Amino acid sequence: MPKISRPGTFFALILFLLAIGLTGFFALASDYYSYAAGTIENAASVAPLNKESLQTPRPTVSYDTEVKYRKFYITVPGAQKVELAADFNRWGKDPIELKAYRKGYFETSVALTAGEYKYVFVVDGDDVLDPMNEDRQIIDGRRVCIKTVK
Repeated sequence: MPKISRPGTFFALILFLLAIGLTGFFALASDYYSYAAGTIENAASVAPLNKESLQTPRPTVSYDTEVKYRKFYITVPGAQKVELAADFNRWGKDPIELKAYRKGYFETSVALTAGEYKYVFVVDGDDVLDPMNEDRQIIDGRRVCIKTVK
């Protein structure tokens, strides 16, 4: 096994190069941060800085984009198939079939954002209004229910 005669010299050279590199890095970083810190004060001559406006909270605009799951359900004893036709599924072109439970109870959950949605149930091919929802309209000659999601 060969013996390294002077390992301290190589180690000292590595430390020296590392010290030069770090010194250069911190010198550049110092120049950058002093430049960045001075930009706001230097910009005050062009556009006066109103420090009070920075401390006053601005009014926030609230956009409710939270997705909320809403249940659609109906009890129709003897029905074979119940679908949901609504403006959010192109009036049944993208059908949402309700799951059948016992005694004619059908249910589904739909992810909706805040807004007003129009819908009807399609029970074995016939439009049926939601008996639990009295909020209704006539749109293009079709009676529909309105579900409001807040």
